[in-house]
Amino acid sequence: MIRRIMTLPLAVLIVSVSLASTSALTSAAPLTAIRLAPKPVDHTTERHAQRQPPVPSTYKEMPFVEIATEPELIPEEKQRGYLLFHRPITEPVYPNSKPRAHERLEQLVAFATPGEFEPLTFSLYPVRKLQNLKVRCSPLTCDAGEIPADEITVRLVTYWNIGYPRYTSRSTYRRTPELLERISVHPSLSGECQRYWVQVHVPGDTKPGLYRGTASVWDDGFEKAIEIPISLRVLVFKLLKDPAKHYSAYYYMRNRTQYAEKSESFVRKAAANEYRAMVEYGLNMTPTLYLRCNDAKTIYLPYPEELDRMLKAGLAGPVPVTADSVISRFYRATTPDGERGSHWHISKLPPPEFYERITVAFTAFEIERKAKGWPEFICCPIDEVAAARKEFGAKVYAAVKAAGIRTYATKDPTGADAAPYRSYIDIWCSQPYSVPYENIVGQDRYEYWCYPNHNAGEIKDRRVMCMGGRMTYGFGFWRSGYTTLIPWNWNWTPGNDQFDYLRGSHSGCGQRINEDGEVIPAIYWDCFREGNDDARYIYTLQQAVFQREGSPNAECRRAVAGAKKLLQNTWDAINVQQKYLADDMWPSEEFNTRRWLLAQATSELLSYPAVRTDNAPSVLVTRISPRPTKTETSIIDKAMEAGNIQSMDLGGDFAAWSNGTKEGTAKITAAVGRKDMKELHWRIRVDHKTDGGEGGQYPVGWPRIARPFRDGELDFSAYDYLSLLIRVDSNRDEVADDSTRLGLSLRSHGTPRRLFETRVDLGDRQRQWIPLRFSLGELIDQAGVGRDPWRSISHVQLFVAESDYAHGTDITFQVQDIKLLRFTSLTIQRVYSPAYITLPRNRLAVSFGIMGTRYVR
Repeated sequence: MIRRIMTLPLAVLIVSVSLASTSALTSAAPLTAIRLAPKPVDHTTERHAQRQPPVPSTYKEMPFVEIATEPELIPEEKQRGYLLFHRPITEPVYPNSKPRAHERLEQLVAFATPGEFEPLTFSLYPVRKLQNLKVRCSPLTCDAGEIPADEITVRLVTYWNIGYPRYTSRSTYRRTPELLERISVHPSLSGECQRYWVQVHVPGDTKPGLYRGTASVWDDGFEKAIEIPISLRVLVFKLLKDPAKHYSAYYYMRNRTQYAEKSESFVRKAAANEYRAMVEYGLNMTPTLYLRCNDAKTIYLPYPEELDRMLKAGLAGPVPVTADSVISRFYRATTPDGERGSHWHISKLPPPEFYERITVAFTAFEIERKAKGWPEFICCPIDEVAAARKEFGAKVYAAVKAAGIRTYATKDPTGADAAPYRSYIDIWCSQPYSVPYENIVGQDRYEYWCYPNHNAGEIKDRRVMCMGGRMTYGFGFWRSGYTTLIPWNWNWTPGNDQFDYLRGSHSGCGQRINEDGEVIPAIYWDCFREGNDDARYIYTLQQAVFQREGSPNAECRRAVAGAKKLLQNTWDAINVQQKYLADDMWPSEEFNTRRWLLAQATSELLSYPAVRTDNAPSVLVTRISPRPTKTETSIIDKAMEAGNIQSMDLGGDFAAWSNGTKEGTAKITAAVGRKDMKELHWRIRVDHKTDGGEGGQYPVGWPRIARPFRDGELDFSAYDYLSLLIRVDSNRDEVADDSTRLGLSLRSHGTPRRLFETRVDLGDRQRQWIPLRFSLGELIDQAGVGRDPWRSISHVQLFVAESDYAHGTDITFQVQDIKLLRFTSLTIQRVYSPAYITLPRNRLAVSFGIMGTRYVR
């Protein structure tokens, strides 16, 4: 599917789009337009962008594919040599991006509360080479006071060569917007976009009002500067934070790569800047600390003074700690002939002394912690334990729990290997929001944390990291019922150079440190902070509602009812997802408009006195269950009924499909009710104790079934979808069958490595036919190796991971109608338009998802 954008007059859309008036933002005086002005006298010290390492010869670039056409410049833009444009912060600007007509910049307008950080962004599209490009911002002033210039930071979004499409990509990269560098002068090639990020910090004592100023832009190639008007509405209230919600991060204290060969004074200065930045980016819980042990008996915390400095900076407990190195040291001491592999694949189970030693050591450490007055430590003793060693893992957790320490496990509570841990875990910490909200609030045994690594660095798609990240941290976090976000990683530098994203073991992520010891933020962390603020706007409104329920004032009760309706509508509008990636969310501009609606409702309520003083709950809506999904014929089914689909059968009589491991068997039968069709019955008996043919090392393996294809026989690039019907039956109980994970793996004649792999969850749908469709366009984009390998597929494989299922599970997948599909004419799949927009504006961009572009010309 390709997304196209159309700009329509606003009058055309009024019937279907709710209008959120923002006249209060700019009503004090008419906005001025961008204008020419003399170049200001500038004595700012020159600061240049960080030098970048060259790309290794083994890497191939996978550049962003821009489908927009070259913009038409108006005379004024031609004269100065560049076009100014604006995009929401969740929409990336790549070096080769092309601005669209509706993105042309007129002014920078925003709103914020006292104490809040608010980003204002704009970009330049140059049609000539720019020399000594500079951007400076004035103070923002109004009759009520001033936001001084030293509270406004101008940063340039710098492009870096990042492993793409994932952090594990070791041969392909993309030049990607990554860091927000505080520089004062910069050059630019013609046709290469430059994006500036103006971070406004509103001091906590700022009076409400409309603050105005300008951003001045100039370079050596034009005799004038361009002045961009800025209007910032400071609201009458401060944001509150839900006391039940916590933000943390995995973190390398005294990062060896960042602080290599640095003096102790530099390290202390830079670390203090990091702790301050953590607080400014919304962290209210200390990052992870790593426990150590040298003598196989005594546990200690390295650099304990750093914990004290974190607490003084405003971070708080409880403190998440990990102890893999401690447990590993105990294992070596008690099991000298044992070997430890990744994810705790140990060759030999330890003796009872091993577990006893863990309890004794952690008991002593807990006594020491209390004596030093440190906050509570919550321990993850071993991280992401393999399913094959779940009994070992559970015993380790039991030993730590016996020391009186609360534990958290980096494990999906819906996984088949979760059961042995349940008695010894206080907190489940999973990557997806895998447990529904109504299930979480329906129990009080466990707390649920999330490590959204898909947003923080695993997937290098900037819309996943920025838009998905904002949703994960804000509206999605509120909707989830989870209490803590703890992503990997604040400052991951897996190599010898923190600014080299291609030569380490993986392509890193997070903040960097410059030569002055200052933090260089990653662009997606600004989006995380915006999500955090979205959540604070929600909670601030909930608190205002909660404290005024039952007011004797009729007008106040009317405002309370309206605010409750807004909260419920917001809750219902969230398309709940386990992982918020890049799709099926609101359009980017809708986030701020919904925030403005929350702010308006809050301001109205605060004009009435509170009738109570206690804290609101995390969720203040009455209807918490998801709305029933409307039964609707899919676009593909409609196209098939209309004869607008061509197909290529990959199943046939299924004689070419073969089972690959001992746990599985394949049988071909006539399809029930379809005399001319065969179906495949693939039965798997999950066995966690016996290797099924993976080479003797993987008793918890990957049963699979596959079909090979000759070179040139199967061209996926010419089709739109891979489609199949699948039916599941098993011996699982009603709890275990809530999740049914199935994998798809593809290989190509054009590359020796696996081309693509993904897994989907079929949920709890058993004994019914499920249509399963994979968008080939999305698969090709995710693989990140171009289209050529997809022109000759060598293997199509379905598989399951035994770790997703309990030992002894007997599960059968019936497969029918597996085929490739392509449209014979262009079809609009979806129209993307915001539910709310802000005024004033004359036009609105609406995007369309168009299917059939791969085959139709």
